[in-house]
Amino acid sequence: MQNMQNRRCWVEVDGRALRHNYKILRRLIPRNTRVMAVVKANAYGHGLVATAREFQTIGTDCLGVANTAEGILLREAGITLPIFLLSATLPEEMGDAVRHALTLTLSSYPEARTLDRIARRLGDQARAHFKVDTGMGRLGCWHPHARKELARIRSLPGVSVTGLCTHFASADDDADFTQAQWQAIAPLFAENPTMERHAANSPAVTRRYGFHADLVRLGLALYGVAPNPTDRDLGLRPVLTWKSRVTLIHEVGRGRTVSYGATYRVPSTQRQAVVSMGYGDGYFRLHSNASHLLVRGLRCPIRGRVTMDQIILDVTRVPGCRVGDEVVALGSQGGEEIQARELALQAQTIPWEILTNIGARVPRLYRNFKTHAAV
Repeated sequence: MQNMQNRRCWVEVDGRALRHNYKILRRLIPRNTRVMAVVKANAYGHGLVATAREFQTIGTDCLGVANTAEGILLREAGITLPIFLLSATLPEEMGDAVRHALTLTLSSYPEARTLDRIARRLGDQARAHFKVDTGMGRLGCWHPHARKELARIRSLPGVSVTGLCTHFASADDDADFTQAQWQAIAPLFAENPTMERHAANSPAVTRRYGFHADLVRLGLALYGVAPNPTDRDLGLRPVLTWKSRVTLIHEVGRGRTVSYGATYRVPSTQRQAVVSMGYGDGYFRLHSNASHLLVRGLRCPIRGRVTMDQIILDVTRVPGCRVGDEVVALGSQGGEEIQARELALQAQTIPWEILTNIGARVPRLYRNFKTHAAV
């Protein structure tokens, strides 16, 4: 493992916080309702394999990934939990999905017929859940046609449809629309009590709609970010801290400009620090001249544009700041904290994108994990 003294930009992932969040959320869910931990998109930037191993160790019932490649990576890493593909699967991927015992999401009979043909050719039976569109408008069969489509799919010998699901489009901010979606799926759920039925995501759980069914799919909340800022304080703890280091400090005189485009002009002499991170690491260029990083527990404003590999900070008010100092872009330092929601508001996006945008070149360092996480 690379010596920490040589790290210039990295992420620290706290297994203790991950386990804490799981316990908090588990208490909001009925005991007989199972939990899917969603680990797609590199576990929301936290590291796919290490995070999945931790969830398997603490007793999560199953995992959710975006595609076949993620599922295969987990199987090759020794994950034995049920793994669900939450996106549509391409025909050329279906064979691999069947061979690795991945559960596919099906939206239509033509899709299922292709899967049936592939599974029977392999001498196997594919596992699948049938998705119903109740207003998300992405995957799924439109709910008025779902009964007929489900019956056709269940007639295929090579496909075992064991689950039935939908996806809430606005659970974080529209209770009425979420209620309407639940009412659209509830009759079909009632008609299929032997199938594993699921609809609720993180915001549906944290906002306590009660639409738990047989399984809930937890994503963002597991990683310590409440899906909606108006959620009651649940005591969730951010799992990820994004850090960098000061590589250079210099004095910049009054009237001089800073970074590409000369968008910032120094009003009076400043002490500025160059930090070893940028949009090449996933820190948005939209944070230029708008956001802060933490140095020695103090908020330091970004001056000029964020560049690919470097950011310039005003550290005039940071006593003793020196080359090598640790910088926090996301997380806590001293008594200050920069949250994913704060960065999202500044970059005109959502916390999900802030986390998943952290690049592959940024190494993840795992702390307090029960499992061996150096992957």
